[in-house]
Amino acid sequence: MRKPKLTRREFLLRTTAGAGLALAGGKPFLAQEPPAGVNGVDFRTILLEISDPEVRAGVEAAIVKNLLPAAVETAYPGYFWITADGKAFGGDATWPGLDSWQMAGAYLLLGRIRLVRGYFDFVKASQRKDGDIPFAILPADPKPDTSTFFRGLRYPEDVFSYDPETGGNRPAGVSYQTRRWIGLFDHWVPRAEPLSALGPVSFILAAAEIHDAANSMARLKGVLPALDKAAGYLLGRKSTNGLIAGSGFYVELPPRFGWDGVTQCYVVHAFRELARLYRAGGDLAGAAAWTGHADRLTESFRAAFWRDDHFIEYIHRERGPVDAHGLSDVNWAAVAFGVAADRHLSSLWPRLMKEPGFWYGNMPTQLVTRPFSYEAWERADPVPFADTSRMYDDAAMGRVWYLEGTACLRMKEHGRLVESVRKVCRAGLANEGYWHERYHAVADGTVVARGPKGYCEYPAILVRFVLGHPELFK
Repeated sequence: MRKPKLTRREFLLRTTAGAGLALAGGKPFLAQEPPAGVNGVDFRTILLEISDPEVRAGVEAAIVKNLLPAAVETAYPGYFWITADGKAFGGDATWPGLDSWQMAGAYLLLGRIRLVRGYFDFVKASQRKDGDIPFAILPADPKPDTSTFFRGLRYPEDVFSYDPETGGNRPAGVSYQTRRWIGLFDHWVPRAEPLSALGPVSFILAAAEIHDAANSMARLKGVLPALDKAAGYLLGRKSTNGLIAGSGFYVELPPRFGWDGVTQCYVVHAFRELARLYRAGGDLAGAAAWTGHADRLTESFRAAFWRDDHFIEYIHRERGPVDAHGLSDVNWAAVAFGVAADRHLSSLWPRLMKEPGFWYGNMPTQLVTRPFSYEAWERADPVPFADTSRMYDDAAMGRVWYLEGTACLRMKEHGRLVESVRKVCRAGLANEGYWHERYHAVADGTVVARGPKGYCEYPAILVRFVLGHPELFK
């Protein structure tokens, strides 16, 4: 009998599950701790102010059934799962990309500053000398299996030790031991190098949100050197065409081999946020330098990606510009982060507002509006082990919805944002208050959920939009 293929989630569950449950008998420390709330207001009070009962129920489920149970702090101070029960992607693994950054922002809105600081300090300890931040961090003992999805691990080069007792982030009454960890910097599809900008960008954005929430000048000045190194690593990935190389920013399958448009927009955003932090710290020269880098990357992106009334998806390293899948998430990113100029918005925004394909199956937001149009040459290279579908990221995902919603906030398109929130709430409430990672388009006009139940990305972004902008939902 043939053995069934394992998804990446199932593989990680089998290889890392149970590793971190010894501490305190596996009891989650924060799952039952009432949150401090936003500006001292308990989140239940905020829920009562949400006028739409469907949105109120969805946000409550996002908080109570997903985010709070995931905040376990078992592996180190600030540790949280990226699924509600930790059964997938758990086992003490940390994912310092969009998953954790999005969740960190939601926890900050719930008043969990100490928790997020603890998470950030752990990720900071994983930074490589060249400034890079890994997109996964795993226990180094015993040595992880490097034959399949972790084959990019450099063992023991990227092993580091972390003492959780330092930093002042430890929960009261809890003690930890120093342990060895290893960061994953290189993807299991090595030629394409997807996710290579994900860790450093998310690291910078998390630092900016922590500063906005806590406003600690001493802490800011203490982390600025690490942020500068992370940005320097990103800048070092600039190609002769002026674009940041490394394939997909948050998509692996297909990898967008070459120069992904979302990567360019996120790196611009990260550079601008770093410049803002330098200004906050009184270093105007540092602010000017990173503003300049952001401006130059913006111009390179506009010149390479703009076509008539939209931005193309990516530039393939061998086949050139790719613009065959309808409108893509690149357009939302360009608007969300102010990379699109007014001359672009005049034609782009009306087209985005008239395009129904992003909400295929009533689930925001699809990666592209023509999800069945990819060519065979766009698929990831074959690998010497059973992997997931070569088109796994051709789906609606919370990370794309975040770009759409942020773009709507910038453009003051509040009605569309509120309606997208309702649709996301309906999806979770129809599934016992849980969301999945991906929602794939089906030919009959519906979507089918994929990935682990209880994946926290949609809940985190839902909390970000509603608790971060309560005036839109009262």
